[in-house]
Amino acid sequence: MSVPFGGEVRDPQEWMREQERRSAALLAKAEQAKADLENNVVTLSSPDRLVTVTVNPGGGLTSLSLSPQAQERPPAQLASLIMSTYRKATTRAADRTLEIMAGLTGEDSDAVDFIKSTLPPREEAQPAPEPDDSARFGVPVAEPPPAKPRPPRPVSDEDDGEDFQHVDWTGRS
Repeated sequence: MSVPFGGEVRDPQEWMREQERRSAALLAKAEQAKADLENNVVTLSSPDRLVTVTVNPGGGLTSLSLSPQAQERPPAQLASLIMSTYRKATTRAADRTLEIMAGLTGEDSDAVDFIKSTLPPREEAQPAPEPDDSARFGVPVAEPPPAKPRPPRPVSDEDDGEDFQHVDWTGRS
């Protein structure tokens, strides 16, 4: 027997069992996605193994370790290496999160689109900065020009003259 809109009349009990199976399968898939997201922790080392970072699924830094040889790097170069490694780890975590959600909701779902909209823009790969050998070879390094002093702040009518520089804002008195 046919019903409007091209449907077939079926046994209501069979229909309910089918809906229960679909619901159970969807629930199992959602539970698996939840577990996969919770375990989406990325640990990544820099190519030279000086820096190792671990990030959680949201991209939060949960661990940072430096090899003993990292002390030999200039601070600016080491900071750049840390940030570069961190960005790569967060990109991997984000890619895995998108993969997990796309498996659950579909590649073209609103949920995946929303996650994509919250991710920071991807950075193009930048070559590592060349080490600064100027000190080693005795080459003088040009100093940056001194910062211009800030002009004094104009006194307003609302200024009561109280100096807040010597106030203990921590409440520890």
